[in-house]
Amino acid sequence: MANWWMINDKSGEMLIDFWVKNAVVTIGWNEIGNALDYETKDKLLIRCDEVYSKEMPGIRIQIESQVWRFSREIENGDRIITYNNVTGQYYIGIVASGYEYNPNLYAGQAHTLRIKWVDKRINENFVSKELKDSLNQNSVVFRVFNCDSEIERLLISNGNVKEALDKGKEIYNSVTECVKDMLLKMDEHKFKQLVKEMLTCLNYKVSANYDNSEENSYLIISEDELALTKTIIRVCCLKDNETKTSQNVLDLFSSYNDNIRKYVVISNSPISLQIRNEISEKYYVAFLSINDIVKKLFECYDKMSDEVKKALSLKRVYI
Repeated sequence: MANWWMINDKSGEMLIDFWVKNAVVTIGWNEIGNALDYETKDKLLIRCDEVYSKEMPGIRIQIESQVWRFSREIENGDRIITYNNVTGQYYIGIVASGYEYNPNLYAGQAHTLRIKWVDKRINENFVSKELKDSLNQNSVVFRVFNCDSEIERLLISNGNVKEALDKGKEIYNSVTECVKDMLLKMDEHKFKQLVKEMLTCLNYKVSANYDNSEENSYLIISEDELALTKTIIRVCCLKDNETKTSQNVLDLFSSYNDNIRKYVVISNSPISLQIRNEISEKYYVAFLSINDIVKKLFECYDKMSDEVKKALSLKRVYI
């Protein structure tokens, strides 16, 4: 997961145009030299004490902290934010390569990161007060938390956050429908494998010895943390014609001739509330429609095996 960092231009020289033109971001304190020459923060602080001896101790610690952060903690793929106080716009970039000490690039700004700047700028009028407050600090280099959703939405919008949210919702709904259609057309065996792996990602143990004679069901095992309590739950993948009435489902449960009282019922479409209530009078049942499976799939996708991901042919996108 990429981290977000604010890099403030405190030089008074309007460096932002230079940064964008040269695909970099830089900070000062050249007198320290190459920050990578100092193996630990303590050694870097000793160097700061030497070259900035006229500064208060607290200032020297701040310089050490920011140079260390810039040179050691910002990684490739991290996001950079900066602010142009003339245009009132925020600039967004992606770190393309690690720290380098380059005193010949710009006088007084030797500490350098290579950046791929995003073409679009964000007008400060569209940014929430909460985000503005988190970006408004005196430090030159600091990490920003919980900003990715708002910034990424603003980058795809032509206006304020509401417009971005509406656009994001439209994209999400469209993708959901496409994935839902794909699951409905998926080979039955592959669909079962998908559901089993999804349940595994939700910390259930899928039994290897599920009922081979029952084509539409298998077992999962739920345990407490110490494995003192074990509960067996039957999972049933049912088609629409098998869920038309509560009696259809109850008859199916009875046909298993076991003592299992807990079920997960997966159906092509949502089961009516009346039918669900009638079934729940006799069994503990969790009902999942294809819509629910799609949502769980999005949550668990990163944890799934390469084999299942290949069968799905999906790519993660951020909106």
